[in-house]
Amino acid sequence: MSGITSVTTLCLPMVLLFLPIVAMAAPAGASTPPFALLSDAECWRKLPAVEKGGRPALQSWARALAGPMPRTTAALLRLEYLHRTKGPLDPKLRAMMRWVAAHANHCVYGEAYAAFDAKRAGLSEGELEALRRGDASGLSDPEKHALQFALKMTVSSASVTDAEFARLVAEHGEKKAAAMVLLMAYANFQDRLLLCLASPLEPGGPLPPIDVVFVPEATATKMIRPLPSQASALPNPTGKDLVEDDPDWASVSYDELQGRLEEQKQKPTRLPVPKWEQVALGLPPGFMRPSRIVWNQICLGYVPELATAWETLMRTNMPEMRDKMDRVFGISLFWVITRAIDCPYCMGHCEMNWEVAGLSKSLIAQRCQLLSGDDWSSFPPEEQRGFAFARKLTRNPGRVTIEDIETLKHDFGPERALFVMMYASRCNYMTRISNGFQLTLERDNVFFDYYSDGPEAKVARIPLLSDQETWKRLPAVESGGGPLPHWARTLAASLPHTTAVMLDLDRIYRTSESLDPRLAAAIRLVVAKTIRSPYGRAYAEADLRRAGLDQVAIERLAGDRSALPEAERAVLAFSERMTTAGYTSTDAEVKRLVDSYGEAKVVAIVLQIAYSNFLYRMTQALGLSVEPGGPLPPLEVHFKRPKGDTAVGADVPAAPRRQARSIASAAAEPGVKITYPEWAGFRFEDLQDRMEAQRRRIPRVSIPTWDEFRKVLPENLYPRARPLRIRWSLLVSGRQPTMGPAWIKTTRTFGSESKQDRVFEESLFWVVTRSLRCFYCMGHCEMLLEVAGLHKDEISRRTALLASGDWSSFSPGERAAFAFARKQTDSPWEIDAADVESLVRHFGQERALDVIWWSSRCQFMTKISDAFQLQLESDNVFADSPAPKPDEKEVRP
Repeated sequence: MSGITSVTTLCLPMVLLFLPIVAMAAPAGASTPPFALLSDAECWRKLPAVEKGGRPALQSWARALAGPMPRTTAALLRLEYLHRTKGPLDPKLRAMMRWVAAHANHCVYGEAYAAFDAKRAGLSEGELEALRRGDASGLSDPEKHALQFALKMTVSSASVTDAEFARLVAEHGEKKAAAMVLLMAYANFQDRLLLCLASPLEPGGPLPPIDVVFVPEATATKMIRPLPSQASALPNPTGKDLVEDDPDWASVSYDELQGRLEEQKQKPTRLPVPKWEQVALGLPPGFMRPSRIVWNQICLGYVPELATAWETLMRTNMPEMRDKMDRVFGISLFWVITRAIDCPYCMGHCEMNWEVAGLSKSLIAQRCQLLSGDDWSSFPPEEQRGFAFARKLTRNPGRVTIEDIETLKHDFGPERALFVMMYASRCNYMTRISNGFQLTLERDNVFFDYYSDGPEAKVARIPLLSDQETWKRLPAVESGGGPLPHWARTLAASLPHTTAVMLDLDRIYRTSESLDPRLAAAIRLVVAKTIRSPYGRAYAEADLRRAGLDQVAIERLAGDRSALPEAERAVLAFSERMTTAGYTSTDAEVKRLVDSYGEAKVVAIVLQIAYSNFLYRMTQALGLSVEPGGPLPPLEVHFKRPKGDTAVGADVPAAPRRQARSIASAAAEPGVKITYPEWAGFRFEDLQDRMEAQRRRIPRVSIPTWDEFRKVLPENLYPRARPLRIRWSLLVSGRQPTMGPAWIKTTRTFGSESKQDRVFEESLFWVVTRSLRCFYCMGHCEMLLEVAGLHKDEISRRTALLASGDWSSFSPGERAAFAFARKQTDSPWEIDAADVESLVRHFGQERALDVIWWSSRCQFMTKISDAFQLQLESDNVFADSPAPKPDEKEVRP
């Protein structure tokens, strides 16, 4: 065995159980923590809103994690509190077991906290000193056996015998024995994370348990299924990798490891596995649907108060991690840990999760064979070093050095390195659960049922009409027709005219002659992949196949694009950036695109990005699956226009001057405060300053003049007496006279058909602009609120309240809509059935559809504005204002 404490030590008399170990507070060579610590105030601004418990001083590990993973930190704070204060174990014994683990793991921070909790539980200084000396003479036999179990679970969990575990059960009972397994799993997870972070002890010593409850939306409610991987066969090894070999790593062959998996399928679990009906009795309502995973049945069945907190941590960490660590690499990292700790149960689960991620049986076998050997040269250099780090952290956490941490930071970047360390530490929890209970490995893949109705398993959240019913509701057809996409069958129930123009819009964007069809579809593929939309991905891939690409070329677009021309790589990288954080795009980035493609084509590129974000976020929110038989081709259909009909996008609908509900005197309702700490980075006054700066911005491309605009557009598109001065419209329609007007026609039609109040719509749009930091569109929101009838002071009050994140002055329906829009903007893959059900409950089905459509539409508008950093107009261009002055100039900020 390769480990911290030798096998011989484990066999010594109990009095010598705790031979002194030189503990380490941080990775060897670390003088300062390798990751910056935020102040308490900065942390609380980044963490989710608190429901109860105040904002006390935080532990140093939380101050290191709160920046890159605030929701995970919130879940971890709750988990740590529960492990220190709850559960069926005697607090003294719990603290002593925790100390044994920390001591064996060389974690001074963990030791200090365990000793602190032991004293709080009533352990005397003399008893604590005896523990430190390894003097077990004052302990009862059940206590000695529990501490021996803690040591073996820490240094060699696979060596715990059935007889030893049976003795624990006989002395402490099943529930307490199960709690000991969960405690040791948590201790070995936490110690490793603490060592990686080099967490310094807080001034004044350990802090008491932090009893803070975050708002329910702070943590994820479901484990979302991973996106299908595009991983292909690994290259043959070269015979020379970049990491030092472990002496016994290759001593067990791939075939022998497969044999151990088969043995684990026949091994009885050490505790009776409860039926799911029994498990469900101890869980919060709706916490988890029935699970066939033995791991879940045992942990949730015996110690639900601790196991639910761990499950919540995993669910919360997964969305924050998904963009930071490739799923196939993460499972490979887990596989290395299972091999290092000898855990066949979790090794089998790695193979199942690779399959869920999309790998074939042959690719899984190849990957396992390569990982089980001493030559890892088939893997990228950073993955090789990542695997070596995970192995070292598992077997010898006290020997992890600052150089190991710096190598991870170099290979993955500081933020991604944190996620790698979190995940590797997390795997040391999973494996100890499995080894402690010696769980029976399931024979079929139980993970297909485990993940929730995430992006890969959407169920329509608003009923679909049949094709026949949909055609009846749509305007009369002049020519064309055929099967309809699911989004049309959803929208047509309440937005038939909007659906009609959207069908034409979709055809124009999917068949546009402004761009090479392969590049246009590749943009849509990148957007779909970035927001994790399987519906969008399926359609983009179908369009790519129609453009002549084979599956290998398509997979290359979704993964390694190094073989593409530089200009195309730049377009696809820009598409990713605009989808996730358009405000971070640069002038130089757009200039390179313009130099390669020209201004008109760059506008077409951005329109494709904007349209994909609009459509795919909407289909994702609606929970739509791909149509039976696969994606449909673009639909060629022409609708009749009865004489005098202005319902289908004829002109800008008159802005209704509706009376907005006064919010100046609205009383905040108890328990509804929703605060988004990260919004506190900009005060209302700061946002106003940003809009003023946007008025001095030079756009990244030239804006057509009114005369240039009129030359390329039909006379009846803007039948107005005064020239159009909205830069957004001048740009998209002037540079792309087919794609731009098709979108404008769609939004006009929705404006005529929608049942929403204009003030509410623009408030919803304001929330999106704030999340995206799109100050051009934020300025337009204020202009349109004025056009809708609000006075300047009413607009200021409304936007100040929206900016604060405290929405308690708004109605419950408005709050639900704002929260939906914000979630759809920041993490559309997390929209679930409950979010849509909340909208339907507050607004009814028809108006809920309006909210979803409008929130998705906002994504289109902001993408254009941010891509070109348009100069915000100096006056209200949506009102009947005078024409622009001839000397109005654009100047640099």
